[in-house]
Amino acid sequence: METQRWSALLAHWSGGRGPRYVQLSQALQGCIECGQVGSAEQLPSERHLADLLNLSRSTVVAAYEHLASEGWVSRRQGSGTHVSPTAPRQAEVLALRSPLRTGHQPPGELDLTIAVPTLTPVQQARVQQASAGAFSESVYHPLGLADLRATLAQLYSRSGLPTTPEQIIVTTGAQQAISIIASTFLKRGDCALLETPTYFGAIDVFRAAGARLLGSPVTAQGVRPTDFEQQLAAGPRLAFLTPTFQNPTGTVLPAGSRERVAGLIAHAQLPTIEDETLIDLGLSATKLPPRLAAFAPTAPIICVGSLSKLFWAGLRVGWMRVPASLAAPLIQSKTLCDFGSSMPSQMIALNLLQDLPTLRAERRAAVLPARDLLVNLLREKLPDWSFEVPSGGQFLWAQLPTRNASGFTHAARRHGVRLFPGASMGVTDLPDSYLRLPFTVPPEYLPEAVERLAAAWQSFRERGAGERLA
Repeated sequence: METQRWSALLAHWSGGRGPRYVQLSQALQGCIECGQVGSAEQLPSERHLADLLNLSRSTVVAAYEHLASEGWVSRRQGSGTHVSPTAPRQAEVLALRSPLRTGHQPPGELDLTIAVPTLTPVQQARVQQASAGAFSESVYHPLGLADLRATLAQLYSRSGLPTTPEQIIVTTGAQQAISIIASTFLKRGDCALLETPTYFGAIDVFRAAGARLLGSPVTAQGVRPTDFEQQLAAGPRLAFLTPTFQNPTGTVLPAGSRERVAGLIAHAQLPTIEDETLIDLGLSATKLPPRLAAFAPTAPIICVGSLSKLFWAGLRVGWMRVPASLAAPLIQSKTLCDFGSSMPSQMIALNLLQDLPTLRAERRAAVLPARDLLVNLLREKLPDWSFEVPSGGQFLWAQLPTRNASGFTHAARRHGVRLFPGASMGVTDLPDSYLRLPFTVPPEYLPEAVERLAAAWQSFRERGAGERLA
């Protein structure tokens, strides 16, 4: 739907310097310049965009006039506002929606668009201790440090998925792993199958590869095997799934569904990324089901993991656990990508992985109180928002009682809170009624953040913005 598309494109238009019409015109200019809005494409009507962004119509009119004066758009009475065919453009720049690229952040603004774990003093000491000897290696290891690959293989084997060191490829974070896999198996025009909503970084990578994206809806129990089976008829060349603590919903795919999905992957011989970057962030004593790949060890399922979510975002060490049938092309792709990931980072990771249970316990001790605090604050201050309390991961997936969550993000920004609208994480049309709220931000943020959200929500509702859900 066009409304959801424009909500996603303009999710972070405000918060810069200058009058509001200038900020809006700059955001629209960026969409045009980087190819998110096509040549000669018609922009939303003044009234529609004003309603969508919770603005006055005069502000939108001024923004459009500003764009027209600089040659970005043309305006004709009765025909609307269109992108000028001669508007300056960057050559094939990907429409990235990552909140890490939003630029200026006003002083005092609380950023809830990202979930970056912070280091406790104990963990800082761990990094310093683990750094000892980190500079002893002076040769290239394109596939990763041998001892680190062996340690990761042992961890997989102990968890029920027999793995050899030769099946481990170390990468510079999980994002690089996803990029390598996409470049190996996707070409322009291919179909890729993802959950919807899902991790925006995967959406961006697959779109950069020129893939057509197909979404499998995430329910309270994760993806439905029947949906997944039906979507295989479209002939996808790559799939991306997060069975454990799905980003952003926090769902956990049950064992029975995992077995069925793994069987479908094996039968179709569909290369599939099993995103495990959040698998170590469990917050309950409930035992997790075996990983997807364990139900079909010879299936083309590539497990992608990382230490950045468990320990520290600055430790850019990730890995792929690849089935033997896919090892050769992925090894070739990795060696073409670089000569190896940071050796000090790998040495630190190797040291930390020797005591993985302690790492998990430390992270749980830090995150669990923050999750509970956010839950209690939302129930007290925003009782008409609904959500399931996740048993792990990093996010609450909150549903608002209106169909304009993207519009609310603009209201929240005016109250000093930056949010990531759920519609931006949809592969296909997603109801614009969701917000992703991280609970791995510094705990001292949360009371003030929710207080500001409650004030923004009251103002938003008083203005009557957003169609109510049935």
